[in-house]
Amino acid sequence: MVKRFGASLGAAAAALALLLVPPTATAGKQKPFVLTALADIGTIYWRYDCVHYRTPRVSLGVQWSGEATTKVTYRAAHLVRRRTMPGHRLWFPFSSSRFQSLSFVQVTEPRTLYAHVRIDRGRPGSNQGYEHCQSYLPPRFSVHEWTR
Repeated sequence: MVKRFGASLGAAAAALALLLVPPTATAGKQKPFVLTALADIGTIYWRYDCVHYRTPRVSLGVQWSGEATTKVTYRAAHLVRRRTMPGHRLWFPFSSSRFQSLSFVQVTEPRTLYAHVRIDRGRPGSNQGYEHCQSYLPPRFSVHEWTR
């Protein structure tokens, strides 16, 4: 009887722990969510990590839709990464920086296509909502696309 009570108490404690731990804590880095799409370039994704760091972090990614070679530049605070791709999906590092941006240049025979995507996570404690820890709370973003 004592063994059975101890086992059921342990199972109850484990079930209670699962109920009290938020889903983001158990999942860690969340699945990607669509932020926007760029004509002839691809889809821009975002994901968040609100568990592993004191300050929530956001990561941007790109999935190319065409075959044209595209140069992309990622900026977050002092970090700059440049990649040349057509390819599958490319993720940039998680960052707690307020601003992150992706700039694209795609040169083809008829024209050169430019695009710029910038996210603004807002100031901590601002009305914009700094905690982007749900799929329905994307960061504020702007998109510009043009040709020359």
